[in-house]
Amino acid sequence: MAAKKCTVGLITLSLERERTDLAEKFGHDAAERLRSAGFALVGKQGLVFDTPGCLATAKECESLGADCILVLLGTWVTTPTIVDTVRSVGLPFGIWAEDNPASFSLTAGGIVHGSLDELGLPHRFFYGSPRSGDVIDEIGSFIRASAAARGLWGKRLCVLGGRVMGMYTTMADIIQVKNIFGVEIEHMDAVRLYLEAEKVPQKEVASIESWIRQTFGRIDVTGKGLERSIRLYAALKALIAQTGYDLFAVKCQDEMINEYACSCLAVSLLNDEGYTLSCESDIYAAITMRVLSLLSGGIALFGDVNHFDVEKRILRVVNCGSMPTLLAQSRKDVDLGLQYQYMGSAQGATTAFSVRESPVTLARLSRVKGEFVMLAISGKTQTVDRSRLKESREFWPHAFVQLDCDPNALVQNIRSNHMHLCMGNHLKDLEEFCGIKGIRCIRP
Repeated sequence: MAAKKCTVGLITLSLERERTDLAEKFGHDAAERLRSAGFALVGKQGLVFDTPGCLATAKECESLGADCILVLLGTWVTTPTIVDTVRSVGLPFGIWAEDNPASFSLTAGGIVHGSLDELGLPHRFFYGSPRSGDVIDEIGSFIRASAAARGLWGKRLCVLGGRVMGMYTTMADIIQVKNIFGVEIEHMDAVRLYLEAEKVPQKEVASIESWIRQTFGRIDVTGKGLERSIRLYAALKALIAQTGYDLFAVKCQDEMINEYACSCLAVSLLNDEGYTLSCESDIYAAITMRVLSLLSGGIALFGDVNHFDVEKRILRVVNCGSMPTLLAQSRKDVDLGLQYQYMGSAQGATTAFSVRESPVTLARLSRVKGEFVMLAISGKTQTVDRSRLKESREFWPHAFVQLDCDPNALVQNIRSNHMHLCMGNHLKDLEEFCGIKGIRCIRP
């Protein structure tokens, strides 16, 4: 998934009786710094002095695709102007006061921030000079998180199949998900995937198999196991094109993996291509993965919490075969094997590799007594010798992550068998996303 350029609506407020020269300079300097930081800006050039002007500018920013709105307090301002604007426009708002004693910007910030809190209107309050790198970094996280929230809103998630093996932590309240994330959850019978897979022309299967043999390392799966895995990949891709679903939560246990083939290879390759697919019908996994993808501009993996070396703080995340192959050092380091028979009698193709070395962000969306929480951790993956994979499952992909956290606190906050990961440290952005959504972010 290519990183989208985030767009911020910028409004500089002032009163005509105040130091408008200082307000203009604040607006100009803030705009220049934000552009230099890589953000696109929309909004009225110059100063805004009253409520109608502020409302009109905010609504114009919204119509132009702003992910959020920053209101710069150029001087002392009239608080109802901002209150009425925040109440009328459905975007995240940031209020920015400058550290200039001559403008009385912080004085305005105190009453605006307090008033919005009293009214229960969500917002972020920033203080500092546009010259401050720390302030720009903080505001940048807010803008990127707002873009992620907007990028998730209005998306459609398909649960392909039913609930898997009594996993409470994969199922969701569709109304709650719609209210908080704006994601519509729909269902599709797995039989449709099977029928679509059987329709894939043999010529297409052969073409994909040829590409696989040229692209990956050792191929230890042949015959029906490989062919049906390829068919599921082509069929899932066709269903995405036909239905327009943005996210999938796929069930292959027990029906598909016993009667046809596992979905591991299909899910792996489609996540490589920038789609978002989770396994085991895990709705929270698909949403978490999509958030990580939106924040990082890359792909996110689905895996199982397998083992935690508390002393070394190394978490081993293992998956039955669906981790994106682009997370390996090279696709030639990815082997394809035959799924373990105990998983399902039809078996199928699975990937085996170690995730490459990189700073990473791990996350998992869960609920505590019906309220969402987001576990968020930073760390660094370690590439290990393939012989280490035998300690759990030789023919499955692994991620070994050196974590930056309190081991005991982490263990108490593991609320699922599933964990998700993207490349790069995006913890601050993830915290801002949780703030925008009113979700408790847990940093063990």
